[in-house]
Amino acid sequence: MSPVPEGNAGGVERFCWLLAEVLRGQGWRVSIVGPTRQPGRWVFRVGASPLLWSVSTARAVAAADRSAELIVGNGFLGLGVPKGAARVQVFHGTSAAEILAARPSLVRRDFLRRIVSYWPLEARTCRAGRLVVVSDSAARETKRYYRHAATRVIPNGVDTELFKPREMHADQRRDTGPARARLGLSGDTRLALFVGRPEYRKGADLVIEACERAGWKLVHAGSRGIPGAHHLGVLSPEELVDAYAAADCMLFPTRYEACSYAILEALACGTPVVSTRVGWMTTLLEQVPAYDALCVSPNVEDIAARLRWLEAESEQANKTVSETTARAREFVCEHNSIERWQAQWLEVIDEAVQAHAT
Repeated sequence: MSPVPEGNAGGVERFCWLLAEVLRGQGWRVSIVGPTRQPGRWVFRVGASPLLWSVSTARAVAAADRSAELIVGNGFLGLGVPKGAARVQVFHGTSAAEILAARPSLVRRDFLRRIVSYWPLEARTCRAGRLVVVSDSAARETKRYYRHAATRVIPNGVDTELFKPREMHADQRRDTGPARARLGLSGDTRLALFVGRPEYRKGADLVIEACERAGWKLVHAGSRGIPGAHHLGVLSPEELVDAYAAADCMLFPTRYEACSYAILEALACGTPVVSTRVGWMTTLLEQVPAYDALCVSPNVEDIAARLRWLEAESEQANKTVSETTARAREFVCEHNSIERWQAQWLEVIDEAVQAHAT
């Protein structure tokens, strides 16, 4: 069950397509389904949109295949799915924590509508089957907000054969020039890359001003351009590799995240990531404490100061960035490779199917 079954641009959508590919490789016949109805004005106003999406997705499941042996849901999707199949429910974070993080940007009625819409629905769906979450932080959230412990924590996985360092100088420093030429970007400007939807939750309101204060140029890959940034549009995975290679850093001052594909991809490419200490980043910091030198608080002053520090040509700054990024890349390649992710998911699916059969 995917919120946008025909697309794979967002994190949840990409997860669904990757898992479908894995299952097909194991001989499964897979259908990706999602909401078949969109809310009208009054449904939206009373806060029933998520319930409509969830129930209509469940009906799409029933219409797709009544003999399904396995159903994989995501977040709040799938309330009322017909019984009779093994069930795994995946949480890519929680709406409860996301809404609380976005609260300053919401008027009171929107905040209340979202809380009423999502909180009880996710509390119900997280109990629909084996609960898998994508980060330790998400596991803490389901336990805190919904009083339900996750069965497994399986962080997102990336193709480390595709997402890897590209051109390098003779001294093993990253050479951004060739990738910039391929993307039509300036070769003599400090470039920060923002990947994803330009939402308040992701810190998109901070990045332009922070870059301007630091004297950097912002490049944006994703839907709906950020005013003032060079907009690359929605990129394919192959094009994203060039974007990571072209940037001096990926800038992602998110206020809430569970396990961002963009962070994993950038680090796998050897690109320094300037991000906040949330979600999967807390796991990285436990294993690579020195990476805290590249972390920021979600405010313009702190981000601009970190960008100015990155631009410093001091030997110590360059050494810190190079060493910590290399260690972070090693961690991603070991713990977040697509091969490890696939093996973990096949294990969970096998457990779910066998448990259902008995």
